[in-house]
Amino acid sequence: MIDALLELQKPIMLFFQSISKPALDFIAKAVTYCGDAPVAILLLLIIYWCVDKRMGFAFGGTLLPANFSMNILKVIFRVPRPWVQYPGELESALPSTATGYSFPSGHSTTAGALWGTVYSFSKKTWIKIIAVLLIVLVPVSRVYLICHWPLDVIVGIVLGLFFSLFLSKKMYELYDDEKHFGKVSIIITTITGTVGLVTAILLEGGAIESLLWKDLMETSIMCSGLFLGAYLERDRINFKVPSTMKKKIIGFILGAVVGIGLWLAIRAIPLFPMIFKCISYFFLVFWSSFIYPMIAVKLNIFEREIK
Repeated sequence: MIDALLELQKPIMLFFQSISKPALDFIAKAVTYCGDAPVAILLLLIIYWCVDKRMGFAFGGTLLPANFSMNILKVIFRVPRPWVQYPGELESALPSTATGYSFPSGHSTTAGALWGTVYSFSKKTWIKIIAVLLIVLVPVSRVYLICHWPLDVIVGIVLGLFFSLFLSKKMYELYDDEKHFGKVSIIITTITGTVGLVTAILLEGGAIESLLWKDLMETSIMCSGLFLGAYLERDRINFKVPSTMKKKIIGFILGAVVGIGLWLAIRAIPLFPMIFKCISYFFLVFWSSFIYPMIAVKLNIFEREIK
């Protein structure tokens, strides 16, 4: 069944490969990075620390569950990448961004969830136009670069937009919901944290395939870090973003540099590499959502909100 579907899509892949040119490759690579994890994380940090923490939580609370669902589908269907299915006939122009299995597309899911949420929250027409363009062009770039099949990106877009449409505004409202925020956060933290940690332990022992489960482990543990961190932040700190551009810039640079440095240090620990990789991803999100805001308040970079 899967082989038959891939065979039907093969002519489309061959067409895109036939029109490949250095200038188009450059544009496609630039566009595809707008659906990549580092860009998404950078945007989330800017929003959470410098614009509106509720909106930042809504972005993370939409993007990570969308990617969690996407990784579950990858585990279920296990569709090979185009160049893996047809070696010698298809060749990816950017295989470094195409780890794991193919269906559905992670970049397309991220583009739908991330830029769909940007569209939902933005009141400026030019931002909405850019968001729509990226929702369309990121998936197209994945097919053009021979990283994904057309069906991968179609399902990825639909999945990402589904979460953006039905979850982003609810996550924004959930943040201020005194009655339900704690319960929802603990439930999601427990489920995704357990999935992430158990997966990391099994990966460490070689009981499951890294290609299949590594991305699920990372997304799961990051999701747990976000919900736990955001809940603790609101309950114990309740910061508000800096009021001056100077403090926003200083606060962002300090938080990003120290956080990334500590993340890399944890990943570099030589013992049990998969376990510490899992811990590093939890730390990265927990640092961003709770630890750094707590430090920033003490340093008078952030202030406390008055209830």
